Amino acid sequence: MKFGEGFMIEIFLDEFHFSTLWNGGIFLFCAFIIICYFFMIPSKGKVRAIHTISFLLGMVVLFLAAGSPLNIIGRLTLQAHMYQIVGLLFVAAPLLVIGWRPKSWISQKISRIRRALDFLRKPAAAIIILTIFFYSYHMPLMFDIARLELYWNHFFMLGLFIAALNFWSAFFYYWLDNRIRWYAMAIQISVFLPYCFYGLLASKGIYQTYNDPAVFLESLKVCIPVDLQMPDEFYIGFLPFDPVYEQQMGILIFLFSIALVSVITLVWAQRQTKNEKVI
Repeated sequence: MKFGEGFMIEIFLDEFHFSTLWNGGIFLFCAFIIICYFFMIPSKGKVRAIHTISFLLGMVVLFLAAGSPLNIIGRLTLQAHMYQIVGLLFVAAPLLVIGWRPKSWISQKISRIRRALDFLRKPAAAIIILTIFFYSYHMPLMFDIARLELYWNHFFMLGLFIAALNFWSAFFYYWLDNRIRWYAMAIQISVFLPYCFYGLLASKGIYQTYNDPAVFLESLKVCIPVDLQMPDEFYIGFLPFDPVYEQQMGILIFLFSIALVSVITLVWAQRQTKNEKVI
């Protein structure tokens, strides 16, 4: 993001109340899950420091991605939206899965749920589910519709996050053969490439949300309380962000991040297997 654009975003954020920029509902949800983790959900094994630290870091990243000003900035630029996606799918999700390891799962006591999860965590199923949610949300037509309807946006974001949790839980605890992990990760990255190439090579912005002033305006107003909304001219003043530049930067950030996280998790999982340790 260019310096001038960062300055404009700072001006934009200064106009809103703290409660608008920081989502109290998501904060309370994260706090509730943390309380449950420590005091209400029994452990089935020894809780090591790495579990606790990983879980807490995952919850922090989850809140920053979904409940911080980044959520509103993501309405201004695709680059900020990609930071959200990376944070949710490739940082928060694996950290939470690692941190949850020693906790009891009610699904393990219900045979039908256990069988369903066993199927969903097969390599093909986990990859297909994550891919379907990603492309369903980020296809230009669906993305523009979702950004204009808050509930659809929440549906896709939640679905993507749950699909990522499923993928990473399978990666760490079901795919015990490191060859399967490498193949599955390579396939998962490969299926993201058509979207990335399409966005990088496009000569114009692929989303009306960041191009069309009318759609841009409606997308912003969706996430801002009515009593805090400004005149239309105030929002339109932020449209000069170069949609092609922001699009290319966002996709490059996405590609670099998933490649980095994939290498780190693959190497770490392989070392854990060699040392015959439980994460």
